Amino acid sequence: MDNSVTLENADSPAWEKRPFTFYKAVYVYLLGGLTGTVWETLLNLFCGNGFVFCNGSLFTPFNFVYGFGAVFIIACLHGQTDIKKTYLIGALGGGIVEYLLSFLEEKMLGTRSWNYEGKLLNINGRTTLIYMAFWGLLCVGVIFLVYIPLNAKLDRLPEKQMKIFATVMAVILIADLTVTVAAIFRYAERNAGQEAVLAAGRVLDRLCNNDFMQLRFPSMKFK
Repeated sequence: MDNSVTLENADSPAWEKRPFTFYKAVYVYLLGGLTGTVWETLLNLFCGNGFVFCNGSLFTPFNFVYGFGAVFIIACLHGQTDIKKTYLIGALGGGIVEYLLSFLEEKMLGTRSWNYEGKLLNINGRTTLIYMAFWGLLCVGVIFLVYIPLNAKLDRLPEKQMKIFATVMAVILIADLTVTVAAIFRYAERNAGQEAVLAAGRVLDRLCNNDFMQLRFPSMKFK
């Protein structure tokens, strides 16, 4: 049985052969990160937890886990036309990304933002086979329902304006991620009883104190 999908588009080259450029990656990050934030926020509201900050950053509404996850998915699968292969690669890749991000957060920051210990078929509490199955379904939807039409629209945008906007947003995202990681480092150090050595650390202590960080990162737990 042929699982490949044939999608014709009047534009040239064919959709599966269009390059996945840095500028497109920025747009994919923005879309994936914003979608993740909205999804997590609505899920908390639906579960009766009230409004919870789910963006995982200090200045932007783009959740970096979903943003980087979306970029990783597209980078690996943007030329894939077979649904079954897309599902299998997406399930494995999604599980690897979730595991690695959890591992790196714990080793670098001393914190855990999610822990699946006790859940069925979990892998060291960092991901589960069930969630990996959902990652596969998500990848199929992202590639065939979202990225293909998005890719065509991006190719129709004026190239200069698209690159300028993507560059500006990339600078903002990098600055946001840098300050966010620095604030989490100081949050972890304060939890361990360590005083700030640099002036920048003392500024972060005043602007991003423990109450503020607990509000913005409610699921973050220290090891």
